[in-house]
Amino acid sequence: MTNVLYPLGLIEQLKVTPSARVLSDVFEDGSTNTRLLYPAQNFKRHFVVQHAPLTLDEYRFLRSFHSQRSGLYDAFWFRDNVNRAGNARVRFAKPLPEEHNGILFNTQTEMDEVAAVRALPEWDEIATAVGGAPVFWLDANQEFYLNHAGAIYTEAAAYDAAFHRYPAAWQAGSALNLGGTIAQYQTYNFSGVEWAKTANNILELSGSQPACTLFAIVRQSATTTKQVLFALGTKATGSALGLALSGANNYEPWLGGAETWTLASQANSPTDAYRSVAVVWAASSNAVTLYANAASVGSDTNTRSFAAGPLSLGAAPDGSLICNPSNGMANQNLAHVLVFPTALTPSQIKALHNLLGYQYGLATVV
Repeated sequence: MTNVLYPLGLIEQLKVTPSARVLSDVFEDGSTNTRLLYPAQNFKRHFVVQHAPLTLDEYRFLRSFHSQRSGLYDAFWFRDNVNRAGNARVRFAKPLPEEHNGILFNTQTEMDEVAAVRALPEWDEIATAVGGAPVFWLDANQEFYLNHAGAIYTEAAAYDAAFHRYPAAWQAGSALNLGGTIAQYQTYNFSGVEWAKTANNILELSGSQPACTLFAIVRQSATTTKQVLFALGTKATGSALGLALSGANNYEPWLGGAETWTLASQANSPTDAYRSVAVVWAASSNAVTLYANAASVGSDTNTRSFAAGPLSLGAAPDGSLICNPSNGMANQNLAHVLVFPTALTPSQIKALHNLLGYQYGLATVV
C-alpha cells in the first residue's frame, strides 16, 4: 500500500521545512564542535499543504486516501512540484481535519518524510564539480506531475533545470513518460513514440567544431536498431553532436550521419544496467573521446561541421532514429541529460558521475 502517490493537486500554499540531526558539543573555552547524525546534505522534510478549496468529490478522494493509509500509519509518495524537489516518501503527521464553509472544504494536511534523503543536487553544485555551468540540464527528478482525484497531470515540455532557457516540448507520446513515478528517483522513458525537441536552436555552441561535452545516465536493453538518445544540431553528416546506441548495441557518439566508430564505442553490456556515458570534443578538433562510468573507453576521429539546431531527446532532431524498446528492448531510460560548451577533463567527468550517479546505484569512482 506504500507505492501510491498523494491523491490531490490544487495546492494553494506549500511550506517545506528540511531538518538535519546535528549534535553540538560545547568546550570549556566556549568553542563548539558539531557532528552530523545524518550523512552530509541528507534531510528529512516536513510538508504543510494548504489546499485550495475542495469540492466534496475532491475531498472524498483525500478522505479515502487517509483512511486507506490508516491515518498516520502507512507511508506514501508526495511530489514537491512547487520547489522542483522531487519525490518524498512520507506519512501523515497529523489527523485529517474536516473543515468546510458549507460548500467547499478548506483542507490542510501535514506530512513527515520517513527517512533522511540527500537533497537533489543543484545546478551550482554541477557547475562547481566541472568548473562551469551546463548549457542545459534535463533532470527527470525535477519534472512536474501530479495525481488529482484520479487523473494524472504533466507538463508539455521536458524541464530545463539549468537556466530554464531550453524546455524541450514533447512531440508525441504518453501522458506520463517517466519511470519511477512512485519511487525516489525518476528517468525519462521511451516507447518508440515519445520524443522531445526545443523550440529554439542551441546557440551557446558556435562554429563548426565547438568544444562540447555530452553527459547522461543511461539504461537500455539490447538492440539491433540504431537509436539516438539525444542530440543537438542538424541531422546531416557531420552536422550534429549526439549520443546513440548503435545497431550493434554499442554506445557511440553521433554526428548526424552513419559514422563509424572503432575505439570511441562502449558495449551495452551488461544490458539493462545503469551507467554514465560522456562524449567529449575539444575545440577545433575532429577527435572525440567516449567515457563510460567516468573511465575513458577510447578516441576516434570523424569529420564534423556542426550546424546550429535544436536539442532533441529520444530521437534525432528530425524525429528519426527514435528510441524504440519495441525492437526487442524492455528498458529505454535516460536521466541527467547535460551539455557543456567545454571539453571536460577526466577528473571533471568523474566529479559529475559521482555527484549524480548515486541516484541510480552507480558506484563512486575514485
